[in-house]
Amino acid sequence: MWRFKNKFHNIPILSGCLIFIYLFSRVLILLFPPPNFTEIIYSYMPYAHLWAGGMKPYLEQWYEYPPATIPLFYIPHLIDRESFQFFWHLNYSQAYKLILLLSDFAIFGLIWKVLKKFKVQDRVFSLSILFYTITTLKAHHFIYDTMDLVFALAIVFGLASPILFEKKWNGLGLEKLKLGRFFGWLGFFLATAFKYINAPLGALYALLELEKKDFKKSLTKIGIMMGLAFGLVWGLPLAIYRSSLQVSFLFHQFRGLQIDSAGSTIARIINAFTHSEKVEELHKNYEMVGPISSQILHVLEILFPLSIVLFLIWGMVKILRTKFSNKLKPQSELHVLRIYLTLAYIFLFMIVGKVLSTPFLLWHLPLLAMFPFKNVKTQLRFLIPSLVIIFVSMTGVPRIALGVFDTHILVAVIRTSLFLYLFLSWIHLKRDSSDKGC
Repeated sequence: MWRFKNKFHNIPILSGCLIFIYLFSRVLILLFPPPNFTEIIYSYMPYAHLWAGGMKPYLEQWYEYPPATIPLFYIPHLIDRESFQFFWHLNYSQAYKLILLLSDFAIFGLIWKVLKKFKVQDRVFSLSILFYTITTLKAHHFIYDTMDLVFALAIVFGLASPILFEKKWNGLGLEKLKLGRFFGWLGFFLATAFKYINAPLGALYALLELEKKDFKKSLTKIGIMMGLAFGLVWGLPLAIYRSSLQVSFLFHQFRGLQIDSAGSTIARIINAFTHSEKVEELHKNYEMVGPISSQILHVLEILFPLSIVLFLIWGMVKILRTKFSNKLKPQSELHVLRIYLTLAYIFLFMIVGKVLSTPFLLWHLPLLAMFPFKNVKTQLRFLIPSLVIIFVSMTGVPRIALGVFDTHILVAVIRTSLFLYLFLSWIHLKRDSSDKGC
């Protein structure tokens, strides 16, 4: 590969170009913020001001988010207050975007390191980096304006840690306790403290780490690592708020059929003929309300937990077949399987969840970018549909009548259909450990 020299070290030209394109795209994102509405000012800053005034989340306030969001929303207020007298003063919005920008840099770096670790083809590597850069650039109205990128970072950190951190730590009476696995659990529990939805994956991650050679000792190690990670993330919130944390679960229970969900798409199609449904803003979210929406909601309340249980059973069978087959699998194969199962779970949630807003679409982008595909042909089968989802969902499309339907329903149908395609194609994806990828 051609290289050029600078006074510090040699940098591959391809890598330099990819980094430049990424950094330039971030400048564009910051230059073109959301024009009319910002979640930062509408939702997050009011919470911080209430807490600064003495109101306690959960205990005195019906707070809808898990506890890790409290420092995320409050730290920008502290930065705004403490920097007010300096020339470099950052207001709440600027401070929040700085945190999100740093999170974005971390995700980009982790994707880069994981792909290099898996030694994927140069074309696969370049396409993954460009995919993440382009799709997040298209999402410029959302990427630094919501909390979803931080949630994605926690998931990516949890998946990347066992791959990147290979050092071992002798402590707590255990020999060779792997730091990568501990950081993996730390990322997992941190993600659950931003959003609860990834919690069921913990059962699959634990099964992935079990070793059949010394089952009892392996189980002890996993228990200690999980306990330490859980205590670091959840110990303080549980000590302060205790059972009051259940308030955040009640919010999800009260949620209706959110406008961007797959169930809502079905309701909107039927409503084109019945005209029985309407859209209402409830708890700062737009939901479908009406007799048809109510019936679909009842179905999803059964289908969603059932789908999760069936997915976990399927995932466990897949793990057991991989780990305990006659042919010994390399550790890299188990790392790939962890990413594979996580992404399959996210795709499933996009289909059967009653709650889905446009920023949620950001979750799957870094996971798809960091996956070590075997070749470009297989990679494009998944990157192109994802790219279409982002472009149609994050483009302001005017409402134009298309017979009994309109363009907004068409966008919803395209998004739902492509997520269904991604999920079905993903679970049937052929995996080849000899290529360290799929």
